[in-house]
Amino acid sequence: CFCGFTPDPKPPRLATPHSCANSCSRARLCGHPCALQCHPGPCPPCTAIIHQPCYCGKQVQSFRCSRTVASKLGPDSRRDEDRCCGNVCGKKLGCGNHTCAELCHEGDCAPCKITDMAKCYCGKVEQEMGCGEGQEQECFVDGEQGQSWKGRFECTKDCERFFDCGVHKCSKTCHPPSSSPPPCPQSPSLVTHCPCGKHALSKSSANFFPASSKLSRCSCSDPIPTCTSSCTKALSGCNHVCASPCHTGPCPPCTMRIVRPCRCGSTTKDVICSDLRAHVGGDNEILCDRACVALRSCGRHQCNRICCPLAPLAITGKGKAKKRAGREADVLDAMDEGGLHECDLVCGKMLGCGNHPCEHRDHKGPCPPCFMSSFEEAVCHCGRTVVEPPIPCGTRIDCRYPCSRPPPACGHPHTLHSCHEDPSPCPPCPFLTKKQCACGKKTVDNVKCSQKRVSCGQTCGKLLGCGFHHCDKLCHGDDCGPCNIACGKPRKLCLPVHHPCTLTCHAPASCSEMDPCLALITLTCPCGRIRSSVACGRSTSSPAGREARDQLKCSNECHIAKRNARLAEALGIDPEKKERKQEVVYTDNLVAFARTNFKFLTLVENTFSTFIMSEKKTQVLPHMPPERRSFVHNLAMLYRMDTQMVDQEPNRSVQLIRRIDTRIPTPLLSESLTSTLGKLANLRGGSPVVRTPTPHTTSGSSSRTPHAPVGRWTSVISGAGPSVNTNTAASSSSGSVGSAWRKPPPATHVAAAPQSSQAVVSLPVENVDVPESWEDDV
Repeated sequence: CFCGFTPDPKPPRLATPHSCANSCSRARLCGHPCALQCHPGPCPPCTAIIHQPCYCGKQVQSFRCSRTVASKLGPDSRRDEDRCCGNVCGKKLGCGNHTCAELCHEGDCAPCKITDMAKCYCGKVEQEMGCGEGQEQECFVDGEQGQSWKGRFECTKDCERFFDCGVHKCSKTCHPPSSSPPPCPQSPSLVTHCPCGKHALSKSSANFFPASSKLSRCSCSDPIPTCTSSCTKALSGCNHVCASPCHTGPCPPCTMRIVRPCRCGSTTKDVICSDLRAHVGGDNEILCDRACVALRSCGRHQCNRICCPLAPLAITGKGKAKKRAGREADVLDAMDEGGLHECDLVCGKMLGCGNHPCEHRDHKGPCPPCFMSSFEEAVCHCGRTVVEPPIPCGTRIDCRYPCSRPPPACGHPHTLHSCHEDPSPCPPCPFLTKKQCACGKKTVDNVKCSQKRVSCGQTCGKLLGCGFHHCDKLCHGDDCGPCNIACGKPRKLCLPVHHPCTLTCHAPASCSEMDPCLALITLTCPCGRIRSSVACGRSTSSPAGREARDQLKCSNECHIAKRNARLAEALGIDPEKKERKQEVVYTDNLVAFARTNFKFLTLVENTFSTFIMSEKKTQVLPHMPPERRSFVHNLAMLYRMDTQMVDQEPNRSVQLIRRIDTRIPTPLLSESLTSTLGKLANLRGGSPVVRTPTPHTTSGSSSRTPHAPVGRWTSVISGAGPSVNTNTAASSSSGSVGSAWRKPPPATHVAAAPQSSQAVVSLPVENVDVPESWEDDV
């Protein structure tokens, strides 16, 4: 039901549907239950009658409960004036002398506003005070002119009332006086010991006093004898005792020297205790001159406060020590209740909206979002998309319609793009066109229409202002600027050697040769064995330079070298012969196979060179026919490499194994063939031209690059011409003078490729004597 007491209610015929027909009895804010029958919705205001006194308590009034208890609308819904009886309050005020003259009101009465004249306790000062202020005490002084008054406050003057001796006065501040004069504190009856209190003023203690001291006192005006001991009274403001001899009156300032650290704890100082209290105003703090280098709470700015107590927050460690110091800094930062390290600078970072800076104090972490908003409609440029207010700052209009701005001034069609806001421009024109370069030498094709600066990539080359050098900058449209190139003109003192002037261009002025020339020259000893590179050093003060001043002399090694040269000449020894490399002689089988398969030979030599130059120990070549494997095996022996056959037919291949003496032979087999062909062509009177075999167009190997060895091996093997059996070539070479003069086998003609794909190499022609048996090769 609605009141929540009966599940699945079954109300009578005339009752409210879904109600239990019982009393609602739901509690209200006033505490009275609802008296209506079970009903939907909130309960109506309470109609109970209550009796309450007015604020002053003089009358009792009757009210509806709903008028005295605050409703859901808030406490202001109560009408407090209903409880006011309209009579004068009449309650006793705080002063206890007057009553409240206001109308019946809620709460305490206002303080009494009546003032009167009041005296201090000593009776010297009289001032105006509010009624009920101060603590009133009855003051009375006996005597011939007896006085009595009511004191209510303490003035700042001393009492100065005579004691019973009539000689000394009271030195205390204003206080309630006694009726009769108090006894003198220096009376002989009260002072029975010395000022420090250690020894009595009697004959039994005469040994502790000076001989001239008079221990018996007759009146309060007699001096109080002092003993020879130290005072040792506890000083006020510190934990030390007085170190002075027994004395009358107050103790002098403390003279103990103490060591105290400064406020930041970085230094210590030895100071006098009394000076420390006077310097810091009673606090045990010493200030040094060191500025705090710790970061403030923002984590970016330094504190820079002189002798800051939070200086240990400075992180100076590295690695783990820095992390540990960072954790300790967080703890100390949380303990900074005084806000000494709170950053007082404005953050100033740009907020996420991109329009307003952060106005908070500098802080760690991200800045809060921008709370600025606009209450005007935001309309896109095309006018189709409208954003209703309020609009948070930084909101961008997301319009899905195409941009309606006019096409660019270049005349090309408008690029299709979405509508955008005014600050952002339309995308640049993407069409390609011709434009003049910045230096004006060339018209560059295929340049974006929107590109402002076009460069041809060439050097500017314009004559500079010096009239001697040319601009070496790349294509540019602005002024070339002053000449900053080195002069470069030959120095006159260094002629006939052309040593350039290294100074910055100074045209049209002549070169100053006051500074020594820095160009390097080579000095040699008389025999030419010892060489040394030095600066030329020629200048107006030294025209000859170091070439004439620093002459090299022959050493003992030079004389030994001369003697060895004469001895070798006498014995017929050629010293340069040892330095020449021994040339490799290739067999007829290798030469015959290489002539027929020149391209395969070039590929094998390149592969061998790459393998030798690398750090690999072994390399497996692609599979190939048996005759080519035999050729690779025989050629690898001249390279001082071991070979091994791997895999099975028809995928059998050769594995190269590096040896400790592996090297590249001199000359290469391809170079030997080239020189041999040149000799034969010279004999026949022609200018031979060797054309590298052109691969078939169907093999697709023409597009391979030299950096893809596997593809090159595959193309050469798959498109190879007729092979020559090395055994047959060896048997046919018997009886001939040299394999270099054997008639080459007929070449297989292949359809000529385009001229751009053929590589034509002109071979050098050497003058060689014609052998007598040259006709045997025909």
